[in-house]
Amino acid sequence: MVEADKTDKRAFLTLMGMAVIVGIIAYYLFTAATPKAGVVDSIYRQELPPPAPVASATDAAEAVDESAYANKVEVQILKGSSTQGNPAYGPDPASASSDALVTWVNDDTVPHTATSGTGPEDPETGKLFDTSIIMPAAKASVPAEKMGPGEHSYHCTVHPFMKGTITIT
Repeated sequence: MVEADKTDKRAFLTLMGMAVIVGIIAYYLFTAATPKAGVVDSIYRQELPPPAPVASATDAAEAVDESAYANKVEVQILKGSSTQGNPAYGPDPASASSDALVTWVNDDTVPHTATSGTGPEDPETGKLFDTSIIMPAAKASVPAEKMGPGEHSYHCTVHPFMKGTITIT
């Protein structure tokens, strides 16, 4: 019986020693494989091209001298309009005279645009006007004379389901 106790102890100590060795090896292997801040080491990584410069809505708004216009029409990009099914622009339809300055004000929490055309599939998209990106709480203006008389459809290039209409008289 004494010999069996010694064998059990040896087996137990051998198993414990092997567990310690496996634990140490696993620790070093996982430490080596753990990502490190600021270091990208992957065979799958590809460098992205530098981003193209984007004209901001404030640049577009600054390009138009608002004080030169006595007649101004404001169109709100409504809060929550980035959720499909919600109203997008207000008023919709909007109307302005040809001597007006039409200003889109982004009351939503995400960026939007007001781009002429019925949607991205329209070959005439952006040819009449494009506010570029309008950040939240920013605005962008387009002179109505640039749009020309008639009824003009427009949409948001970021959220193509957002559509509106403006009539220039």
